[in-house]
Amino acid sequence: MRTQAVVFSKDRALQLRATLESLLLRCTDAAEELRVRVLYKACGEMHRRQYDSLKESFPQVEFVAETDFRIQLLRLLADTPYVLFLVDDNIFYRDFSLGGVLECLEAAPGAVGFSLRLGRNTTYCHTQDAPQRVPGCTVLRDNVLCCRWRGADHDFGYPLEVSSSVYRTAHMLALLHDMPFTNPNLLEAGLSRRTGAVEDSFPQLLFFDRSVTFCNPLNRVQDTFANRVADEPVDAQALAQLYARGQMLDVAAYGDALPDAAHYEMPLRLRSVPAEPEHLSVTDRPFISAVIPVYNGASFLPDAVRSLHRQRYEPMEVIIVNDGSTDDSSAVGAALAAQYPALRIRVADKENGGLASARNAGIGQAGGGWILPLDCDDCFAPEFVGRAAEIISQRPGVNLVFANMQEFGARQGRWNPEPYSLQELMRRNTFPYASLYRKELWEQSGGYDPSMPWGAEDWLFWLSCAPFGLCPHRIEEPLFLYRTHPHGSMYTRMMERWDVVRACLRTLLPALYPAAALLQDHTLVAGMDADTAGVIADIRTRHPRAAMPAFWQGLVHEASGRTAEAVAGYMHAAAHAPYAQWQPHLRLFMCNLRLGRKKAAHGAAVQAVLRRPELAPLFSGYRELDLQALLPRNMCPETPPR
Repeated sequence: MRTQAVVFSKDRALQLRATLESLLLRCTDAAEELRVRVLYKACGEMHRRQYDSLKESFPQVEFVAETDFRIQLLRLLADTPYVLFLVDDNIFYRDFSLGGVLECLEAAPGAVGFSLRLGRNTTYCHTQDAPQRVPGCTVLRDNVLCCRWRGADHDFGYPLEVSSSVYRTAHMLALLHDMPFTNPNLLEAGLSRRTGAVEDSFPQLLFFDRSVTFCNPLNRVQDTFANRVADEPVDAQALAQLYARGQMLDVAAYGDALPDAAHYEMPLRLRSVPAEPEHLSVTDRPFISAVIPVYNGASFLPDAVRSLHRQRYEPMEVIIVNDGSTDDSSAVGAALAAQYPALRIRVADKENGGLASARNAGIGQAGGGWILPLDCDDCFAPEFVGRAAEIISQRPGVNLVFANMQEFGARQGRWNPEPYSLQELMRRNTFPYASLYRKELWEQSGGYDPSMPWGAEDWLFWLSCAPFGLCPHRIEEPLFLYRTHPHGSMYTRMMERWDVVRACLRTLLPALYPAAALLQDHTLVAGMDADTAGVIADIRTRHPRAAMPAFWQGLVHEASGRTAEAVAGYMHAAAHAPYAQWQPHLRLFMCNLRLGRKKAAHGAAVQAVLRRPELAPLFSGYRELDLQALLPRNMCPETPPR
């Protein structure tokens, strides 16, 4: 999907439901073109419970609990080339095609964005309580108009806003990369101060002849700015009480709206739905799916399963994933299923793909809303699951529970992880792999990445989850029991090559780490030892569509002077990587320039800058690249005269 809608919401589940319902109803190609994410903040248990009910009602929508608004937004933005900003009082009242919107933006490179809330009908500015003239327009196509926004009245002269416009992600990232903001209101205020950065390169604004959405300003839930609300406001807390009693907005009834403003007051049009049954309380015991990958670990498997049996917890299921073992792991798993029927053990056999692949396979079959990974040679103390479930019941906002770690076997050490912060997690892992977490974290993050050589896939997983709102709780006792082996392990081999492993991990997170640091990591990866190169080659064989193993091989080829082989690896990576992955494009630019392929180099440079605008200064001496046509002025370095 080329576009994501990022919807900002705070304590307004009833209004948010109307936004989501009307968006999915009126956007005729939403299923093909639109990924919807809600970045929300719930102040209090009732609001949190209502957002949880929305998650069940809209399984196609990703709900991200706000923990660090700025970091989360910047990370989410990097996933698609276009973004539609919305707020939770938007109501869509007319059909529109998002694909058509994108076609217009592509046909008008001088347009800063496409407003869905403006049209010839919006002749009044609610926020200023003043009339506004529709500026002179040209018809771009069909019912799409184009105007020059500079000097236009009120809403038409306010091109950067966060309640109903589609923008190019590269432009947003360029404007926001050094801007401080902690909530949507400060975000929009910061954008409004940066209109000067776009007025020369992007002087146009697109919109439909008649708007397709408006904001219904029934109330205000923020205290940053005293924005105007309806003359007869409806308190957000009162709406939450209505929602709790089964009332919601009837979005289909707004199809007759005739808004004359982007913020348009309309009375509530409610409908009733059955109230949520009392037995669906958040205090119910969570259904836990324990996932145990095993590769030639049949001798250890009984201890791991026995430790789960000793938890004496219901409801729980255990999924044993036999990852292509050559021993009798599958048969041992089947015997354990017969021995412990209360655990509802299932054995899933698959071809060998590595630990990350096995965990993904097991979690994909999991029926529980909570996931508990456990390697076949490790265990839990008997009270861990019960303690974790009690924490979840008492603190519904928690989505990750873990305990301190006690080693047993060849060593008897202990690990008490550092308190969680994203900054600390970026430096080192702060969670045991064997932590209980909500399954939606796995779904939102994309799961465990099978690309990593030697290990650290759990650290990579937690980093991938962080932008979606980690809310962890640590049990201070050492209830996770980690087996150590006398003759070393994969962990030992990983630590012998830690600099390269860490560099590989960071390159898998291109939107999280600074570009300058990742360029240094390229040098580290290019100098990998022969054993690591062999492991990466094996990963490529088992996972041929994986992007970054091909990229890492390309770095080795490029450093060795095998430029053509490097280009092949980078092209594979560019073709299969997520949108945010700019690194293959940058290396393709460098290689193609070296090979004298100017057209290919130019195309790669454009793609790199679109994905990571901070790279623009690297291309300041490259005459063929017109940065002014790509980025707002504040990101364009001074270039030598042509």
